Amino acid sequence: MSRPVRFLHTADVHLGTPLQGFSGTAKQIESQLMEASFVAWERICDAALTYDVDFVLVAGDLYHREARSVKAARLLRAQIGRLAKAGIPVYAVYGNHDPLGEREELMDMPENFHAFPSEAPAFYEVKHNGVPLARIFGVSYRSRRESRRIHAMLRPPDDMVINIGLLHTALDPGNRNYSPCSLQDLLEQKDIHYWALGHIHQPRIIRKQMPVVAYPGTPQGRHPGELGVGGCFLVELSLDKTPDIRFVPISPFIWQEVELSIAEPWEDEEILNISDVERALQAKAEQVLEEDISMPDIPRADTDWEPAGYLVRWVLTGRGPAHRALTEDNVLDELIDYLQDFQYRKPFLWTESIQLQTADPLPEWGDVLESWPLARELAAIAAGCLQDEELQKQIEMTLGRIWDMNYDLEHPKDYALPATPEVVASIIEQAKQLAFAKLLEGGGHLED
Repeated sequence: MSRPVRFLHTADVHLGTPLQGFSGTAKQIESQLMEASFVAWERICDAALTYDVDFVLVAGDLYHREARSVKAARLLRAQIGRLAKAGIPVYAVYGNHDPLGEREELMDMPENFHAFPSEAPAFYEVKHNGVPLARIFGVSYRSRRESRRIHAMLRPPDDMVINIGLLHTALDPGNRNYSPCSLQDLLEQKDIHYWALGHIHQPRIIRKQMPVVAYPGTPQGRHPGELGVGGCFLVELSLDKTPDIRFVPISPFIWQEVELSIAEPWEDEEILNISDVERALQAKAEQVLEEDISMPDIPRADTDWEPAGYLVRWVLTGRGPAHRALTEDNVLDELIDYLQDFQYRKPFLWTESIQLQTADPLPEWGDVLESWPLARELAAIAAGCLQDEELQKQIEMTLGRIWDMNYDLEHPKDYALPATPEVVASIIEQAKQLAFAKLLEGGGHLED
């Protein structure tokens, strides 16, 4: 029996693409955000050396098509060269953002870099002292849309050695853009012990036992839609043992969405005006910098990783006296300016934006349900909206282009709302509150 095989599984590096929406930052922070993907890749290679892995897997989107530059290729080559000196090979498939048919490597890569072809499946055998450790199977994308069922093309000759399928997919059998397949399809494919997936940007272990099915997520979130700590997986596999998968945090910067309700007291004091909002924001920012970082619910590798900074989108919510002041011209810009000093901390905190979801105070909803028939009727209508399929179709038709029924988690649309149950419920709840407010403004009386 050969010894266990240890490797890093990464994907969706998007090498060369800057983080989005960082206008107005201090110059030193702006330069760091421009280089974030490069730093993430360097840290992945650092981790490969630290954990003394047998190889590194890249499950697609190593590059970002708009940023596939000589600079990105040069940095890629330099870091792979470091791994070459340690005898660590890198195996990569290209995905929808860096399809092999559109543009090949701009520079020669070290001999330890192995990119899978796009026209037919291939495999590489990894050996230690002449003894096979693992076989790695894969096919790269030919274009930005890949309708082939690539998983079915990956066919090991036997299961006597650890077999790994390297695949960039949405794991959606109905989506012909990203190599359609289902989880069941992967489980039925014979003799694959580990499916190293890419395309989904949040870390997920879909199946923990063999055959393992796992997404490492992106090592660095590119925009506020990619929240939390990014990283890669450190994996140890053996034919006769339970797989050991650990999350290695990588991202130099962490996107966070932090909510602050103006309807609730902050430190026992009501939020009545802009000064109170500033006080609460400052205290909340201090909390972000001091609290332990929330990690994926996956065992974590031993590491001394720390983020260089937090990229925060504030969401002000609730009904309260401060609402009208918050809606005045330039107030949100002034609040962002108020938080600028946090850009100079270590780690820093930069405010991406402040989203306003506040309103004037209303009587408590629960207090009026029993005494006001209109409130009970409104509550019944809202509850019915969540169950009425015909009404769901009407909502879809009414919202039109802004309602995204075929939403893509990797590519959120700025102009569209994904029709997830959570988004639908949130819209209905906001509509209920708006209708409640309009009834009161229109002269409704609680005793009616």
